[in-house]
Amino acid sequence: MRRALAFAALLSLAAASRAQEAPAPPPIPEGRPPEWGLQAGYGFSFNPNRGRSHEYLFLFEPNVGVRLGSRFEYVAEAHFARYFSPEGYMIGVVPLGARYNVPSRSSIRPYLYVGLGAGWTDLTQLDEIDRRFNFLIQGSVGLRGAVTETQAWTFEARYSHVSNAGTETPNLGLNCLVFLAGWRF
Repeated sequence: MRRALAFAALLSLAAASRAQEAPAPPPIPEGRPPEWGLQAGYGFSFNPNRGRSHEYLFLFEPNVGVRLGSRFEYVAEAHFARYFSPEGYMIGVVPLGARYNVPSRSSIRPYLYVGLGAGWTDLTQLDEIDRRFNFLIQGSVGLRGAVTETQAWTFEARYSHVSNAGTETPNLGLNCLVFLAGWRF
């Protein structure tokens, strides 16, 4: 019984000392200028619907993040995708994006991203794509590792959905999972 009480006392002391620690610094420092970034990666399509395509793609995404608060950023991206089976492309912009930076005491910080945009493609021979003009919906989870105060590496797993938003049927959409590595400066 004494050992259990001693253990409980040690746990409560550890919790009390942790509660007195200074709060983690904000992920995005106040006054930070826009942060530019380049990301590139490789991915593959998957079929949550009745689509039959098995695409592989290379994705290149230059972007800029503007501080909205200590944890949120407005993000705008350009979208350049090269598909391999069948060959094709998707070029677009993602002007509506947001990134939430999770607070952390470490120099490696997790983040969540969501973006909406539009683009032009030549993949109209796929069951999932019925028009040249399509919309983009993207979401990802990632890690940002600070190298200096103004530079960082990134790694993320991104879900990318390309579809015509119901302007032509059937509207299956092309769904891809892409792994991206990048640099922010």
